[in-house]
Amino acid sequence: MNRDERLRAIQTSEKQYHGDVKLIRTPLTSTYHTALKPQTHPYVYALYPSTCYAYDLLCYGGEAFTQRAAEILEVVIAQQDKDASSESYGIWPYFFEESLEAMDRPDWNMADFHGKKLVLILKNYRDSLSEALLGQIREAIYHACQAIIRRDVGPHYTNIALMGAFVTLVGGEVLGDPEIRSYGEQRLKRFHAFTSGIGTFSEYNSPCYSPIAIEELDSIYQESTTSAAVTLAEQLLDIAWGMIAKHFHPATGEWGGPFSRTYYTLMTDREKHFLGNALRGDSSDIRCPEKYHAYFSSNEERYFIEPTMMAAETGFQNYATTYQNEKLSLGSYTIGSMWNQRRNLLGFVDLGGKRAFIQLQFLKDGKDFCSAIYTGVQSHKQVLFAFNLATDNGAWHQELDVINGKFQAEDLRIRLLIGGDIDELDLPSAEEGKCLTMMLGDTPLRIEAVLEESDYGALEVAVERRDDELHLDFVIYAGEEKAFDFHAIQKAVWIFTLTLDEGPFPEVNIQLEANSVTTTIGDREKQMSITVPTAPGKTLDFYRNNRVGLPRNLMEHLR
Repeated sequence: MNRDERLRAIQTSEKQYHGDVKLIRTPLTSTYHTALKPQTHPYVYALYPSTCYAYDLLCYGGEAFTQRAAEILEVVIAQQDKDASSESYGIWPYFFEESLEAMDRPDWNMADFHGKKLVLILKNYRDSLSEALLGQIREAIYHACQAIIRRDVGPHYTNIALMGAFVTLVGGEVLGDPEIRSYGEQRLKRFHAFTSGIGTFSEYNSPCYSPIAIEELDSIYQESTTSAAVTLAEQLLDIAWGMIAKHFHPATGEWGGPFSRTYYTLMTDREKHFLGNALRGDSSDIRCPEKYHAYFSSNEERYFIEPTMMAAETGFQNYATTYQNEKLSLGSYTIGSMWNQRRNLLGFVDLGGKRAFIQLQFLKDGKDFCSAIYTGVQSHKQVLFAFNLATDNGAWHQELDVINGKFQAEDLRIRLLIGGDIDELDLPSAEEGKCLTMMLGDTPLRIEAVLEESDYGALEVAVERRDDELHLDFVIYAGEEKAFDFHAIQKAVWIFTLTLDEGPFPEVNIQLEANSVTTTIGDREKQMSITVPTAPGKTLDFYRNNRVGLPRNLMEHLR
């Protein structure tokens, strides 16, 4: 962030700053961890945004800004749990109005987020602050480091694994604490070994979190005095930029899928700004290595598959496939829950200067349903996929909203969501059977239910235009609210094909066994298959036992 951008950020925060409390006041938008509700607390005094505001003020400099930053930091630091015997030791609540005890599960990530800003402040702006406040900052960093060490996040949690490594590594350096510094270095070494073993980040291709991972690695590279850690950070930065570059789709200007985690399907302004600055390289900001620049402008065909898990640890592998050409991008996983932050099957299509996206969903009462388990396989512009139902998962979240296969609902459906610049697109037409076809510009889209083995009855096809979306739905149930119990049914599996290509369409071969079904499509080097159980079951059993037969033409591109 250059000086002008920093000033604009300060001016934005200034509008939300309340001098009586000395904190930023924002609308309540958080849905995880906090027990506060917008109906009773439409606005809240947010601690982490206030820490970021204080950091920006110190970066910009000046007596008035420095004084305000000091006042904010004193308030924020006072909210940290400093009791080493406490379960929430070393972390902060989200809001001034809500204590850690009152939260719906305190967020341990707050030790990492606040800790990083405080480490940077202590390292780079200590001459601007009083000795008394510096003592408070040192103490807060120490407690945050102890929380991070106590939690000891593994390398699979990419952005927090890296952020915690920075806080403890550089925090240990600035505190002069060799034990904390050594922990941070060892944590980074473990992350490097884990990531190198896979060949990519396990928090794979995340538009919201990959930039954070790069920011953390760049911070280690720029700020650490431990030479071995700097070398590891440089190597990991190369892996991160390679992952981003080869997924970017120049024709639509979008970040191609699949996504392990995201909050939005289309790129946000923040993500666009991050990539734009990194590619221009005309400031002191993070820079994308020159060797990857061509990926952001080339429309040459790309087709590759990558493992995204450490199979020896998980007992299963999840592959990510991406196909791109001058018109479209199509990406998919081989396994995953239909959590609202995940994009198991995602496409982008160029509409002649505009773009549309294609997102697969499984919905309960209109919300993404993570008890639906996806299994799929992709060959170029075609995907074969299935859904099973989990008896041990959640509704909108796999940990914070566990339902274990029993719940009340008015609606359960599978949806292909079409969004983006779709004003001129026509609704799809239904062909014989349960097949929907439409044109996305000059790109044909076809989705068909090729098997439905379900005690809930036959799927109903429904299409609609709502607001700025097109919904291509396969309805399992819609009506009065009723009880669902996945433990009480014998059959619940749905299998589909999706293609962004013209026909003729390959024949689908379905082989039903006593407790499973194998579906095969294509021939020769394009042949692919999936084998899934017909009954509901446990999530991990699906992950470990559902099978995909990858096409030979894809295995040649396994990275």
